[in-house]
Amino acid sequence: MSTLAHLLVDLLSTAPGLVPIYREHLALHDALHPELFITQVAGWLGGTVRAADGLTVPGGASGDAARTLVDVIESHLKNGDAEVRELITLSFLESVDASPANEVLRLHFGPSLKAEAARRDGWPLDD
Repeated sequence: MSTLAHLLVDLLSTAPGLVPIYREHLALHDALHPELFITQVAGWLGGTVRAADGLTVPGGASGDAARTLVDVIESHLKNGDAEVRELITLSFLESVDASPANEVLRLHFGPSLKAEAARRDGWPLDD
């Protein structure tokens, strides 16, 4: 069963573009706030994360990097402890909104993320 620490290591090792966001998060908050950081991950995937200087941090929901990162989140949703599952189902999915970038992001969802999103938000399952 994966823990929050496992999820964090997997996210940062899978998507090195998240490392500066993580470092800035720690610098601003003096500690990891998992709910905020996973929201920043979703924002990075959607291309909407802004750095402290106001510039957009490169990211995006298209391509292999995003697909791989969503696969990591999917895996941790299936195999994570209660804290990890709650973080993903509440904070990550809540931060995935109706923007066009996140429509693309939803295309990368695996069966567990699709099922949870459908359950929470009434999205249709297209299987």
